[in-house]
Amino acid sequence: MKNNNHLKKLLRIEDEPFKLIDDLTVHNILTKDISQFMRNLKKFYNDWALDQSLITLPTKSIYSVDNIKGDFRIMPCIINKNEKIKAVKIIGTNEENNFIKDKISVGKMLLLDWYDNYIYVAIDACILSSFRTAAISVLAYTLYEYHKENAISIIGAGRIGFYTALILHKYLKINTLYCYDIKNTDNFIQLCKIHAPTLKIIIKDTSEEVFNSTNSVFLCTNSEKSILNKENSKNIEFISSIGADADNLSELDSSIVNDFQIITDSKQSLLLGDMKKWEKNNLIEKDDVLELRDLINEKPLNKKVLFISTGVALQDAITAKYVYDLYN
Repeated sequence: MKNNNHLKKLLRIEDEPFKLIDDLTVHNILTKDISQFMRNLKKFYNDWALDQSLITLPTKSIYSVDNIKGDFRIMPCIINKNEKIKAVKIIGTNEENNFIKDKISVGKMLLLDWYDNYIYVAIDACILSSFRTAAISVLAYTLYEYHKENAISIIGAGRIGFYTALILHKYLKINTLYCYDIKNTDNFIQLCKIHAPTLKIIIKDTSEEVFNSTNSVFLCTNSEKSILNKENSKNIEFISSIGADADNLSELDSSIVNDFQIITDSKQSLLLGDMKKWEKNNLIEKDDVLELRDLINEKPLNKKVLFISTGVALQDAITAKYVYDLYN
């Protein structure tokens, strides 16, 4: 030990303070006071609208290997305001399930010291990513004028679907939700009983039953074929599509493009999924799509709204700092 200390001194090695926060701890922190988190998220978008120089948001980098399903992504963000944040998320889609079973999102969210750039905390990325995706979706929903009057449904009962239900219930006081999932809803129902026992979940046998029963739909799937189109969305006033975050995924048919005002969390979301296809086929232009930050201080939209997100690093950075501060 003495020799090691001497070597450290000669090599000028200084220890870097570091913490690791696991998925379950992230879940417990984020679900403790959802309204507080949502107020925090909205404030960041409000600040971004007032001063866009506060946030540096490079485009995410996506990498894959031939003949192996899935990809990994590097997502950096810098927030230069009172609460200064440097963050990088390295996240992978675990489609192979070779070693880690039944966990589609793997990786770590990293926070870096503002001055020295060492990593002072690594946070498991699965729950963090699912929660922040649901949160930005619900924040977008609050910008729709009739959001408190609508019957709401969730398509896809996985992690993002569950957190969407929980945030709708805890933050917006929605007490009844319709749900459909092509596989099963057992975990979804059990999680809702634990965290939202007064929330009523009505399970439908088909997605079409859901569309006929509700006028706001949250799509939280990994579908490779479009779910909503011009015909089955006639009664729908608000759509959130947050599942199609890769080029092989799709939740929306192009036939609905002209029927909705499209909004997004960042124009970066046009780089993947359905909007990428639409722009490539000249069905939309970037100027057709409104950014959430530009609407945060405006009157709520009173037209049919389509919110689409493929995930941006700002949400990761905000969520990670929130988790770290409460953990610490």
